[in-house]
Amino acid sequence: MSKTLAPKPIDQVVKLLEQRFGKLPVAINQTATDANIDCPPEHFRAVVEELKNHRDLAFDFLRNIVGIDMLEEGLACKYQFFSYKNRQAVQVTVLTPPGNPHIPSITDLYPAANWHEREAAEMVGLIFDGHPNLKNLLLDEDVRIHPLLKAHPLQKAEILQGIEDTTPGFTF
Repeated sequence: MSKTLAPKPIDQVVKLLEQRFGKLPVAINQTATDANIDCPPEHFRAVVEELKNHRDLAFDFLRNIVGIDMLEEGLACKYQFFSYKNRQAVQVTVLTPPGNPHIPSITDLYPAANWHEREAAEMVGLIFDGHPNLKNLLLDEDVRIHPLLKAHPLQKAEILQGIEDTTPGFTF
């Protein structure tokens, strides 16, 4: 009979992350469900490599990637990782500065990132440097809009057609 490993409490995961990443300019905190690392794009690769390869962390599974339009703050990308070995989760949040939506690709570390990165690039306009095939995944290849940007050119028409139920347009 195998013994089930209980997940570590989030505060213990946060402490472990603080020990591993204390010298990098990252902020480590917790959400209601996971530990979170706020990481600038230039340190993202180093953080992910450590999350995956360090024996005490062993985040071997990429659950999801979500691209978010943060308006004046820029674009953000949230990565959710899980460690089957330690039965714990971590989220890494990467905020790109306005006008510079570049994040290093992690497709070589996590092959599942391939489609997730393509979707985030297509929907909100993030650019994943080093991605092997960053073409549209859901829209036609010649479509050059990012429909999940809060100021995309079709937003007003979609609201007027009843696709969204708020006031048309977006005020910057």
